[in-house]
Amino acid sequence: MDSKNPHTANKLVDHLFRAESGKMTAILTRIFGFQHSKLVEDIVQDTFLSALKTWPLKGQPDNPSAWLMQVAKNKAINTIKKNNRLGSLDVDSISQVDQIARLFLDHEIKDSQLRMLFACCYPDLSQKNQIILMLKTLCGFSNAEISSALLMTPEAVKKALYRSKSEIHSKYNDITVPAIDIAKERLDTIYTVIYLMFSEGYKRSYDDHLISEDLSLEAVRLGTLLLDIPNVNHGKTHALLSLIYFNIARFPARIGKNGEIIDLKVQDRRLWDKNCLNAGFHHLIQSRQSDSLSKFHLESFIASLHCSVDSYEKTDWGSILSTYQKLMKIDDSELIRLNAAIALGKVEGPKAGLAALDKIDFQSAKDKQYLLYAAKAELYMHMNLFDKAKSYYQVAADLAGSNADKKYLKSKIEECNRNNISLN
Repeated sequence: MDSKNPHTANKLVDHLFRAESGKMTAILTRIFGFQHSKLVEDIVQDTFLSALKTWPLKGQPDNPSAWLMQVAKNKAINTIKKNNRLGSLDVDSISQVDQIARLFLDHEIKDSQLRMLFACCYPDLSQKNQIILMLKTLCGFSNAEISSALLMTPEAVKKALYRSKSEIHSKYNDITVPAIDIAKERLDTIYTVIYLMFSEGYKRSYDDHLISEDLSLEAVRLGTLLLDIPNVNHGKTHALLSLIYFNIARFPARIGKNGEIIDLKVQDRRLWDKNCLNAGFHHLIQSRQSDSLSKFHLESFIASLHCSVDSYEKTDWGSILSTYQKLMKIDDSELIRLNAAIALGKVEGPKAGLAALDKIDFQSAKDKQYLLYAAKAELYMHMNLFDKAKSYYQVAADLAGSNADKKYLKSKIEECNRNNISLN
């Protein structure tokens, strides 16, 4: 790999932005406080711009993450020295120059980001706005990615971010990051953010690359951080980690040589990552030590049923259907009902699945609507009604947002054509 190649540098910086910007933001927020969030954003952006300018000329450093943190630390120190001279920046005593270095130590980085996760859950903001703030500030999501994850328009996300930041600045000008032991009630919001991060990593909304391992592994990292919180029942944390690990395990078999989507039913299960599978089952067992049943418990159990058999034909669809029926009592979202309908079609036949799909209204989730048409097409395929299946696949392809989805759906249209020829 050419360490001075601009394309290589850009790709690495993009990867590191996902992995490091949240940590950097958390530390800088502890230094400057929430009232200076714009300053924090500027330092983070300047740090990554420095990498884009320097690495193509001098080559990538041996430890890019450490290089970025060092640059961010230097920029923070220089900012404080400059503003102290001007008298224009009022920061807490923790922000004194001689104390900044220790905040960039590994254990302090970990602690800062965990604290920041809880701090983003401002009680005066709605849960959705708390989630938007966290996804933007700590997870490096674009407005388009947030809009897809939360079924909003990018413009609505932009307005929500502006209102949230304005409200925080007006009411919490002197706020400090709260201690973890007084913020446990905010865990559910954090679980939601980590779940959305994993979902976006598992299947990108606005990218030609279907998978983002960076996002999924960051979700694992943040979920694992939560296990450090004392005096908390971590059953739900383990369930969420189990779900994520089971899905990451299938990454090596989900994408073909040309970047095409590979159906679960034809994936080479020998390629599944055994270490991730073992981690999934480990956390699934740990999740049973829980004081309540969550959607993560049920979804991780469904994932385990897929991962515990060596072929698609051995899938226990009866157990999957009954688990989805329990899940719908907790989460009655369109996507859960769609998956339940697919399972119903496997157990009771395509007609039963189609009847269930006809009851789902995707008007509030239009960017996911293509999944409904694709599911109907698949069921018509099972009925050997290939012309009808083809028409639904075509609608799905027209509605799909990513090129990977469009390519996959067009391959299904071609399959319908081949099957029609063989019938005739």
